[in-house]
Amino acid sequence: MKNARLEGFSILELLIVLSMIGIITSIAIPQLGGLLPSSKDVLARDFVENINRSLKKHNQSSYRIKYPKNDSIAGDEIQIVRTLQWRDDVNPSPGSPYMRQDWHPVVSADVSEYRIKWNGYSFELIYPSTRGIGIRLSLDGSDYGLNYQFRKGYEPIGK
Repeated sequence: MKNARLEGFSILELLIVLSMIGIITSIAIPQLGGLLPSSKDVLARDFVENINRSLKKHNQSSYRIKYPKNDSIAGDEIQIVRTLQWRDDVNPSPGSPYMRQDWHPVVSADVSEYRIKWNGYSFELIYPSTRGIGIRLSLDGSDYGLNYQFRKGYEPIGK
């Protein structure tokens, strides 16, 4: 038993393993960095599809929203969203409200953000680095809160 050696890894073996982990990490991290922007693209496109689906449901069960596009302001987008969020308590349309009432859209022209704009028939996505004014898509849930409270006698737009 006096000649028994303790088994373990040598310093050289540990350095080789650590250098291999470093090489693999240096290859993998840049590849993973490109996933975040593409996932935001997917979320933004999905949001536009959902809002256009809500618009289609509204058009089928109530009336077709006819509202001209106005690229100088984004008030038209907000008004259309509010129309989709509204439910007439006296004479409700089947399926209304057509979209979540707890979304509080904000107008933005910041080229670092995803935005949506009204093109006269439907909503379309404005990608970051593209100029234009529209509703900001935060994609982190910060624009959700309590349900929007409509004033008495609210009249939806686009008839």
